[in-house]
Amino acid sequence: MTELEAYKELKDKSPTGFKLNELIAFSYPVRKIKIDALVNKQPDGSLVKVYNVLLRAIQQGFNTQNTLFQFLGLGEQDEFILRELFLLKEKNYVDLIADKWIVAPDGEKFLENEKILRVEEHEDFEFLLDGISGDVMTIKQENANKAKLPKFLTSEIKIPNRSPEIIENRFQQIADTFKQLNENKCYLISYDADDIKFDSFRDGESGFWLNYWLIEYIPEKNSNLEAKLEVRNYDSLKPDKKLTAKFNSEYRHYIYSLSNSDRTSFEELAEIVEEPVQPIKPQIATSDIATLTIWETKHKFLEALHNVKDKILIESPWIKRATMEYLPLFEKMLKDKKQLIILYGISEKDEHDYQTLEKVKELQRQNKETFKLIHLPTHFDNIGSRLTGTHRKLVIKDNDYYIAGSFNFLSFGKNEKQQVANEESMLISKDVQKKWEQLMKEYNLNLTIKS
Repeated sequence: MTELEAYKELKDKSPTGFKLNELIAFSYPVRKIKIDALVNKQPDGSLVKVYNVLLRAIQQGFNTQNTLFQFLGLGEQDEFILRELFLLKEKNYVDLIADKWIVAPDGEKFLENEKILRVEEHEDFEFLLDGISGDVMTIKQENANKAKLPKFLTSEIKIPNRSPEIIENRFQQIADTFKQLNENKCYLISYDADDIKFDSFRDGESGFWLNYWLIEYIPEKNSNLEAKLEVRNYDSLKPDKKLTAKFNSEYRHYIYSLSNSDRTSFEELAEIVEEPVQPIKPQIATSDIATLTIWETKHKFLEALHNVKDKILIESPWIKRATMEYLPLFEKMLKDKKQLIILYGISEKDEHDYQTLEKVKELQRQNKETFKLIHLPTHFDNIGSRLTGTHRKLVIKDNDYYIAGSFNFLSFGKNEKQQVANEESMLISKDVQKKWEQLMKEYNLNLTIKS
């Protein structure tokens, strides 16, 4: 199931008081184990009928080997019947006294209720271990596969391959899983922890994965509710109640591990979405070229959005939730008939926040004449270019200046209170018109740009 399909199916299924905030495909580590299990199960139906005939024949007086075999139409010896008779004796269904068979009390109970008979057998049993908690998972093993999605949680169970420790002290969990998978028709009696037949653990990682969607729901406006997570099957979108409860109990750990968004807490993210940061004019040198720090870069970008006279171009690889801060400014400049051009995307890592990208696309659909939104991997493919996208970060404002450097204009969502990696940009106010022309030619873009 694609992200678009999942989003369309889930966007109207938010819990009361919440809205869908983020949809993340990820892999959860599991460890597939196979053991030789001794199980207690119901015998084959035809064998139950044989036992029924034997016990009823004995009750009717055919209680010696000769008379019983004659009644059954057999010869003096039949290894199968003899073996089953002595198996019934071991189970206390019959007894042998003075060469005569008698039906014991347990045998009489069997004749009243054939379902009580159980037989012990050895069989291979495969199950999954949660790669993080180590719990036995009550999920059918065919749902596990070797395909790992780009976002994944790392296994925390580092016990060596086939080590007895992996299943020691887990008998009850394994027994409950066995019973559930067999719909209570048979029961686990024992297994040998020293004899694990298969273990998918390899090179410090779990060898199998369960693929899921992690859905983050955030409260509607003016709500005191807290954000919540939901885990659903990757293919069917069926909720996984156990993992959903686990993820909500450790909300911050999992959302930080898997989220596409830059954040340190939900509250800070929500504040950015609802109330755009007001620009603070940096102290910049008045020469043709100046160096900007990370926060000066952001403030200069905000200033450019506020003060654009005719046109602005933004080139940035990823459109993430950070872009939500700038949407009101985009809307205002487009309402004022100013021109906005956004170039984005890189095929090697074309990861965007889908909900934010949809809002940007909707804005473009409403302003087709003044807003050009260009997905560069698609554009380059259409024109036969060898380029596969962009890793360049560039803003060109009118013919006043352009900003180039390492700052991700549409995906950097942190603030000055947070820890960040250092960034630096150059502010250049010379030959800006030439920069416009150079970019149009380099990317083979046929756009009408106001002079």
